[in-house]
Amino acid sequence: MRYFFFVIMTLCVYSSTLSSQENIRLRSGYSGWNKNPVISHRGAWKNTGNPQNSLASFRDAARMGCHGSECDVRFSKEDSLVIFHDGRRNGKLIEETPFAELRATRLSNGEVMPTLREYITEAMKQKKTKLIIDIKTLSNDKQRTVELALAVNSLVVEMGAKAWVEYLVGYVPAGVALVETTDLPVAYLGQWMQDDPDAAPERIRSIGLRCVDFQDQQYHRHPEWIPVFKRMKTHLNVWTVNEEKEMIYFLTQGFNYITSDEPERLLKVYGSDKKKYRKAERGF
Repeated sequence: MRYFFFVIMTLCVYSSTLSSQENIRLRSGYSGWNKNPVISHRGAWKNTGNPQNSLASFRDAARMGCHGSECDVRFSKEDSLVIFHDGRRNGKLIEETPFAELRATRLSNGEVMPTLREYITEAMKQKKTKLIIDIKTLSNDKQRTVELALAVNSLVVEMGAKAWVEYLVGYVPAGVALVETTDLPVAYLGQWMQDDPDAAPERIRSIGLRCVDFQDQQYHRHPEWIPVFKRMKTHLNVWTVNEEKEMIYFLTQGFNYITSDEPERLLKVYGSDKKKYRKAERGF
């Protein structure tokens, strides 16, 4: 009996040691992520029946082989970190709604609204698809968005999840706060369907950001920005690209990431001429 107990304890210690070594390897520059530019927008939901931002949507994005899966994080009333895109649920601002109330109404697949901790835990079960966290700008108190960004980063560090994570921000001070706090990639999202002086290359350079993730319309309004960003060695991302013609355009331009509600289609387009598109990205 004592021998059996000793064997079990030895195996547990050995397994724990392997797990620790594995995580250290990931944090030290793991390079086994899926090698494509496909970022699934709010997970894989449009063609799977999953709710947006659900744990199931992340699992399916990872299963289909996306490089990354994007999710949206907000504060609840008590500063809990919850995953939800829209600013309101059931007519109430997420940031003014108690956490228990947010969790009381289930998503269409039976899940509760995930916390960021649950989402990161799910992401860390695999080592092929990254988690791209969009830190939403809060409606009533934009300065609180800086607190949200720092709280997100603190949790990522606490969980040892840095290797899995990259950030998106739509509020410049939140991006600046993250750049001063972490060495993880931080991309500025620009503004939806309007010009944004903070999106110009010289402004991006001045605030110290090395990544941008603008709406496709922004790049079409300012095609002259693309070569400038390339010369600046800026990591180029674009959202939300769902039409094949647009997918081909941004792949040919050598964009690093392309965010889509149609990740299956984008993976197929990318796979149809992978050599050409990889060459375009390396040229950048």
